[in-house]
Amino acid sequence: MINLSRVVKSRRLNSQAYTVLRSTGSFINGRWTENPEIEVSMYGLIMVMSEKELAQFPEADLIKGAMIFCSTQEIFTTRTGTSQGTSDRIVWRGEEYKIFNVAPWVDYGYFRAAGERTKGA
Repeated sequence: MINLSRVVKSRRLNSQAYTVLRSTGSFINGRWTENPEIEVSMYGLIMVMSEKELAQFPEADLIKGAMIFCSTQEIFTTRTGTSQGTSDRIVWRGEEYKIFNVAPWVDYGYFRAAGERTKGA
């Protein structure tokens, strides 16, 4: 398989730096207990989500300011199991985006995450 990780990080394709805000936690005595949030610096391609891509989601008419973030590092939506936590949030150009979908193209060397703008950082 072709590995696109070099493409995702390509300066010639205008890859950019962004910050991922990651929350983790666990249930203790039936209550969700969140660990301190961590910041992860990432670098990759960032694109506006197309209308065709947006139409694939049932709540498409409610999503505003959707962007695609590509990275060679894993990006998460809300998860359970051994690594529990809420969806990653990405800060880029002073705006915050909550990740609502991740396509794990790991066989091709990258992750492709869709995020919706929530508020200014």
